Amino acid sequence: MPTGHFIEEKAELVIVSMNNPRDKKYEEAVIKDNLFHRRLSDMRNSMITQETLNAMAELNRPSERTIFSEPEATKTTLTHEDVERIAFYDELAPVYNFRYLMRKLDREMRRSKRYNRPLSVLMVYFQNLMNIGRNYSVKALDESIIWVGNTLNSQTRLDVDMVARFGDDRFILVLPETPGNGAAIVAERVRKKFEDNPITYMWHKIHIEASVGIAYFPGHGTDARELVAKADLATDLVVARGGNGTAFCPE
Repeated sequence: MPTGHFIEEKAELVIVSMNNPRDKKYEEAVIKDNLFHRRLSDMRNSMITQETLNAMAELNRPSERTIFSEPEATKTTLTHEDVERIAFYDELAPVYNFRYLMRKLDREMRRSKRYNRPLSVLMVYFQNLMNIGRNYSVKALDESIIWVGNTLNSQTRLDVDMVARFGDDRFILVLPETPGNGAAIVAERVRKKFEDNPITYMWHKIHIEASVGIAYFPGHGTDARELVAKADLATDLVVARGGNGTAFCPE
């Protein structure tokens, strides 16, 4: 078949195809669809500003937190009472912490030496206090430590004397303006108080015994740390004799 005749025949097929009503409707539908999408695109482009794009980007930004992330720490504001509690007092017992008591004892020692005034230190050891946690519960131990602190406070002059926690089962009392014989009276009163008054926890009556060591200025030294060490040594002497007693450190 000649090439020219083939081209003419193809052109005729195209014309026939374009004249077909079904093909014409299809083309019109395509044109209308393209026009619709073009208008929609123009409308979106006119509405989306840079601010809108920035907002969308922020919303779609991957979050740094997931359902498995830990919650953000809440900022807490400490009150003056909170700061005072942390700086001066024991974390559990209603008494001073040992660091703050040593600062106060150093000051009292300087005053005692300057004006030649007496000063005594008592170390109170509770041999079976820590057994409460093992025999009853941790809550029972916490309540017992609080009770011990309150009881020691009740046996001292809170406007003059100082009570602090020295260790897990030891408390220290600083008695300004108190000579050795006066300290012995306080020590015996403290010992008797714990002997006669058990701790009440639920339906339990828990007995703890106090062993009290005594050191005083100027008989046992002129340094605050020396007095504390000698009072602690006197407590060990009481425990060696069976506990539940009082004793002076040897001069």
